[in-house]
Amino acid sequence: MDEIIPNLYFLALAFCIVAFLYSSVGLGGGSSYTALMAIIGVHYLLIPTISLILNLIVTSIASINFLRGGHGRIRLMFPFLITSIPMAYIGGSLHFPKDIFFLLLMATLVLVALRVYVWD
Repeated sequence: MDEIIPNLYFLALAFCIVAFLYSSVGLGGGSSYTALMAIIGVHYLLIPTISLILNLIVTSIASINFLRGGHGRIRLMFPFLITSIPMAYIGGSLHFPKDIFFLLLMATLVLVALRVYVWD
């Protein structure tokens, strides 16, 4: 039990840093939350739900501040909101075996990293 507490403190601090950095550029940080939880050893069935909730909180706060600042148009964002909410629910409700989950997670994170750092 004692080994879990430092991991939780580290995870909470890492989540705060990720949320701050990602929200400052208008993103949610879902992939980083997912990777951090996988590294720390959070149960694989909890990772998608926790990551989705954190992503929703961060993006909601960032969107509210963005709209308050007069930088966005709700008419432009509406189609994305209408389609992303049910798709996020469907994606969050999928359950894979542990090995398949971590294989898909690794492949997705590698592809994202390649897209960010290699392909323009």
